Amino acid sequence: MNKQELIDAYEEFEMKYSAYYLAMATMEWDISTTSPKNGKPYAAMRMGVLQGEAFAAMIDPKNLKMLNDLAAIEDLDPLTKRSVTARLKDLAGMQLVPPDRYTYFEQTKHLANHIWEQAKAENNYKLFEPHLLKVIELTKEYYSYYPKKDELYDWMLDDYERDMTTKDYDAFFDLIKEKLVPFIKKVVAAKQIDTSFLHKEYDPIKQRQFMDTIMSYIHYNLDAGMIAVSVHPFTCGLSINDVRITTRYNTHDVASGILSTIHELGHATCMGQFDPKYDGSYIAHCVTSGIHESQSRLLENYLGRSKSFWIPNYPALQALFPENLNSVPLDDFVAAINASMPSLIRTEADELTYPLHILIRYELEKAIFRDQVDLSKLDQIWADKYEEYLGIRPDSDATGILQDVHWSQGSFGYFPTYALGTAYAAQFMKAMRSDLDVDSLLANSQMPVIKDWLKEKIHQYAGLYTPKETLVRVTGEAFNPQYYIDYLLDKFSKLYHI
Repeated sequence: MNKQELIDAYEEFEMKYSAYYLAMATMEWDISTTSPKNGKPYAAMRMGVLQGEAFAAMIDPKNLKMLNDLAAIEDLDPLTKRSVTARLKDLAGMQLVPPDRYTYFEQTKHLANHIWEQAKAENNYKLFEPHLLKVIELTKEYYSYYPKKDELYDWMLDDYERDMTTKDYDAFFDLIKEKLVPFIKKVVAAKQIDTSFLHKEYDPIKQRQFMDTIMSYIHYNLDAGMIAVSVHPFTCGLSINDVRITTRYNTHDVASGILSTIHELGHATCMGQFDPKYDGSYIAHCVTSGIHESQSRLLENYLGRSKSFWIPNYPALQALFPENLNSVPLDDFVAAINASMPSLIRTEADELTYPLHILIRYELEKAIFRDQVDLSKLDQIWADKYEEYLGIRPDSDATGILQDVHWSQGSFGYFPTYALGTAYAAQFMKAMRSDLDVDSLLANSQMPVIKDWLKEKIHQYAGLYTPKETLVRVTGEAFNPQYYIDYLLDKFSKLYHI
């Protein structure tokens, strides 16, 4: 094929894959939100077949040849070149996996995810355990087809954050252990902040009403998105004009639903601000997890926990729950949603202890794929890790090994990006504050100005740039986790008068 024929073939290839993606993402949304429980196993098996068909199309020899031929063209336009190069990199290992094994793996994960929901609801790890062990077994098989690396786990890490390895993460988490673990002990020993009013009874229906206030403040367009409830909050981007979020409400923890929603709105804002020319292209689908999490964690923590954010929003929350909050001053509310105390649930953890939750999962995953852990005791080892790092022990399966959805989905290598993305966000915030009066904008409900800055600097490019390139472009320097450490030490030293 000549150059134009190759470009036409690639555009057809992109359209077909985006159609598969749309169908699969819509099914995932339905299974996770509105579909009846008894129909989920049937749907999960068919979704696995559909994913297998999409996979087979991606690794079809004629398509691989077309991609390689395109990549070899010297005067190819930069956008197509970048898209083709990124896809070929991601296919380097995947193309070696037999399609029938890929389909079986996907079906196994979908079934495991369904069983995980049931096991969590019943607080019964033994129900989920054989499915988790099967997912681990098939994950090892899946990556065994890839070219050999010193660390099998490095392939998984790279799938979620380009060019990151265990060596890179070890250095990052060693810094967290060195600087934060002793500091957390000082915070635990300090005078504690009253958070009792956050744990009174909060009607979930009224909590949902408050989400309208938050979505309006952030300018989340419900004509291009929607909100629903799921066991584990997530964001589903079908296109830039259809970015959906889910959340969950805890009757006795009002901050949980609020902050989870703000977190997902961070993901949705990022996806909804991609340049339209990337919609449906691979560039729109290859934003790394670390960059994505930087945007959700930036909105949730660096903005959403600030006093400035709550100056215009707290009165609406008080109006919905006057019996719980009318006597609570704004400063006390803000202190409470920022309070630090070792806890069991990652998604509800405070900013300071949160990276230790991620460290625990990282160390467990690394051990699993080095065959250094007795898988029959994984739930106990999980509990031991919590006791070692946070000084607390899960009192149930639901608050322990069953709390997160990721392992049921085979998403090994994803967890580290939560901490990494949070550290990226600290560096992005430093750059943003040098350009904008962030607190004044938040206090005066000028969130669109902040969103425009994020769009200009980060969002519009989707996955066009690597994380390393993005950090340099936005902040003028390579990744520096010290900004994250300094932010936490400074914030919590002031909060706890240490």
